[in-house]
Amino acid sequence: MSLFLIKNMHIEGANAIAGFTYGFPAITQFLGFVHALSRKIEPQHGISFDGCAVMCHQHQVHAYRGSDWDDYGFSLTRNPLAKDGKTAPIVEEGKMNLCVSLLIECKGFSGGNSDQEQLISNAIKTQALSQRCAGGRITNIEACQFKPMPNEAGDCRRLLRPLLPGFILCDRSDYLQQHAENKKDSQNMVMSWLDFSALRYRYETLTECNSQDVGQGQWLRVNKPQSGYLVPLMIGYKQISDVFAAGEVTNVRDNTTPFAFTEAVYSVGEWIGSPSRIESINQILWRYQYSSPYYLCRAQQSIHSIESNEEDFDFSY
Repeated sequence: MSLFLIKNMHIEGANAIAGFTYGFPAITQFLGFVHALSRKIEPQHGISFDGCAVMCHQHQVHAYRGSDWDDYGFSLTRNPLAKDGKTAPIVEEGKMNLCVSLLIECKGFSGGNSDQEQLISNAIKTQALSQRCAGGRITNIEACQFKPMPNEAGDCRRLLRPLLPGFILCDRSDYLQQHAENKKDSQNMVMSWLDFSALRYRYETLTECNSQDVGQGQWLRVNKPQSGYLVPLMIGYKQISDVFAAGEVTNVRDNTTPFAFTEAVYSVGEWIGSPSRIESINQILWRYQYSSPYYLCRAQQSIHSIESNEEDFDFSY
């Protein structure tokens, strides 16, 4: 087993909204890109892709605000006139430009021949440029190459350092479970997720005041118990209905595949900017995990907690 690196992939017009979260595409969209790429490459070269690690180098959300205390608003474009000549309504959508590097788990590649390796890398790069990622258009890829799978922490750090500067997205669902246990409300993971994701401030008085005068003070950020650059994110879906036979439900995308209604599942992630904190490649490789009724994207470090306590893992909405 080896890794395939897609370095500095520039994406224009990617989705900046994923369910309730804002500012970065959902991890499901990157794994969907890898899955689509694998289905097209495997018949030609016998190589399949599985897990994927995401490192973000640069991002720019198409949004603006009038002042530091105003809410952000999306930069939207006016659509052409409708058929009746009237102004078409604006459908609000969040878009962004970003530059990411993907480390993809690769199966079926033996290596050993540099010319063949370069040929396959070029074919994968050409195929990747023809796809869309996170709803956006891929404009440029700096390099595509195979990398050996790191077995030790030192090998993992040597693999990641040439990709800097950038931040790696890691799974921190264990923080969410711990937060729910501290709140003694592990059965209501939705409220725990909202409480964990909230930005809180408190007003602190700097000078003493009496009944007539108002003391001067300032608003201070209330830090979370856990340290790190923590963000809420969407990690998959939960089935909320029975599975219907193919073609039984109208207006679906694929009439040849059984269908079930789902809802989004949310968790907590962390952006890590120092490769020295990564001890194993499995800490950053997101993989599909299916355990009815959940279809999730998880990193290895949090899988065991979900399997052992599956009933409490209901923070979908």
